[in-house]
Amino acid sequence: MTSSTLEQLPTLDQVLTRKTLPPVCLYNYYIVMRDRLYMEEVLDFYLDVQHHEQLWRRFVRSMHKTGVLTEDDLVEGFQSPRVLSRLSNYSADDESKAASSKMPSRDDIAQSAHKILLHYLVPHAAKELTQVPQQLRDHVHQQIDQDGRDDPAVFADCKQYCYDLMQRQAYPKFLRLKVWGNVTLWQQLGRLVVGLICLLIGFTTGLALIFLGYPQWGVRWVALVPLWLGVLNCMVFLTGLDPLWVIFFNTSETTTFKFNFIKERQVRRILLSRSLWLLAVSLVIAVVLAVIFAAVPPRRL
Repeated sequence: MTSSTLEQLPTLDQVLTRKTLPPVCLYNYYIVMRDRLYMEEVLDFYLDVQHHEQLWRRFVRSMHKTGVLTEDDLVEGFQSPRVLSRLSNYSADDESKAASSKMPSRDDIAQSAHKILLHYLVPHAAKELTQVPQQLRDHVHQQIDQDGRDDPAVFADCKQYCYDLMQRQAYPKFLRLKVWGNVTLWQQLGRLVVGLICLLIGFTTGLALIFLGYPQWGVRWVALVPLWLGVLNCMVFLTGLDPLWVIFFNTSETTTFKFNFIKERQVRRILLSRSLWLLAVSLVIAVVLAVIFAAVPPRRL
């Protein structure tokens, strides 16, 4: 993978903000995190914190509309110390005004923060983030339960840790699976079985024609078809790429026998070039094997 190619591929930020197309989209990234890397809780936590940040921004905007916050308060951002200080002392009247405008209330923000805490960061949680150091999780727990905080800045360190983890470990593997291949793990295993069966049929046919006394070349070439199918399917197992699906159907497998079209232009170019290379190599190997069987002198038993 050259540096120029990497620069043209979608980044993790683009995937997480839903700015990419299949097969390198957020949907496929989640499936890979769940089914291949077994760390979907990291992505779930990151997305839930993103949603919490959106709630907070809407809440801050509602406070700005009601006059609790001024333009000067928002100069440093929605999560600045000045905003947090002003919102920690706003009145019940301001809360009612925000509620009447159908915007998130402070209770909604608090419930969202507690939900994230209980779902990911406490011991034995439903999706406990074991990848995040215990010290970071305990710090968030203390800020929410003891300090009464519910703003998104509480989760900033854990969110950044999860992002760095995905950037370092998960995303490169995701790119290898979706940019260099287009089949799932179960599909690869199935292709191995099919490939071995086809090779067995090809070898059996070639040997049978030799020992039945058929002359060299001629009908001996019939073994080429099962040999090529066998080699091709074995190479699909080894590479994770089915060239026929790319060339003729422009598809990538999401889960077993469920597909989406390859819409990302750079990914399409990479998969197409690899598919042509794979087809050529498989055909050359199959022809070499077929020539060997066709050239052996007949020997009738």
